[in-house]
Amino acid sequence: MSTFFVRRFFIAAMVFSGAFATLPAGAQSLEKVTVRFTWKFKGEYAPLCLAVERGYFKQQGLDVELAEGSGAQTVFKLLASGSETFGYGPAIAAASAISAGLPLRVVALYQTSTPMGVISFPDVPLKSPKDLEGKRLAISVGETFSDMLAPFAKVNDIDLSKVRTIQMDGSARNAQFLQRNIDVMSVYISNELPVLENRTNVKFNVINVADYGLRLNGASIITSLQVIQTKPELIRKLLAGIDKGYRDAMADPKAAADAMTKYMKVPEVPEVLLRQVQATMASTNAPAGKPIGWQSSDTWASNLALLKETGAVEQPKAPETYFTNEFLP
Repeated sequence: MSTFFVRRFFIAAMVFSGAFATLPAGAQSLEKVTVRFTWKFKGEYAPLCLAVERGYFKQQGLDVELAEGSGAQTVFKLLASGSETFGYGPAIAAASAISAGLPLRVVALYQTSTPMGVISFPDVPLKSPKDLEGKRLAISVGETFSDMLAPFAKVNDIDLSKVRTIQMDGSARNAQFLQRNIDVMSVYISNELPVLENRTNVKFNVINVADYGLRLNGASIITSLQVIQTKPELIRKLLAGIDKGYRDAMADPKAAADAMTKYMKVPEVPEVLLRQVQATMASTNAPAGKPIGWQSSDTWASNLALLKETGAVEQPKAPETYFTNEFLP
């Protein structure tokens, strides 16, 4: 008997015997998609990790890979070129990229107020923004608070001539702060602050800059205009899975932190990771009567005004150029 007929007979026998019936239903139908973070794995990504662990993406027919990135601008260029499908990162940075001409849109905004603060050691007074006067403040090129220092000072009547700004590389700021070579520096409350306090066993003075007029659009899902035009259902499915992950993480931050531990290449102290997740959940954009991630023109207009004032954007476009709520569940 020829090899062809042997193969046909073997396959027919397996089908008849029900051997293929053990394959899980839909196992071959999952669509593979990558969500590229703009930075390394950290606590604020936990809702997406929880969505993967609980099968929320698979329920939407998706096989989602969560991947680290190496900076927002790099990820935005990959999205614009079609090399990546979805990015997860700061919407305020996406606004600059869109203003510069990259064909992108923010399709979900999970933070209308980035959890960012300015900190000092307990013996360095820091109760209000005016207390920055007379202090040594570390600034770095491309660092969000450094870029927004001028409008922050304007809103809070800070005399910048009385603030000693010290230019340094971003990677050196933590060491210089801990060595007391600078008095104050900015941190992400959902990332660096828990790490520093755990490492030093110090409870730092903290000013949440959002409480003093610096409300910046943070965590978001960004995609290209091409994906919006050609794969609208893919966007809807992804956002539906993320929505469930966020809702579960808000209800049970510890479960989200536990899910995140499986992605950390360098293990994090469980208490630190939990604090990062809790801070992220506290800043999640969940407006009453609207889906998680819903965006408003007013919020975008405010952010664009800040970008214009800092020179990051010369002439902002209409807010609707930057975002859409069309795909939210």
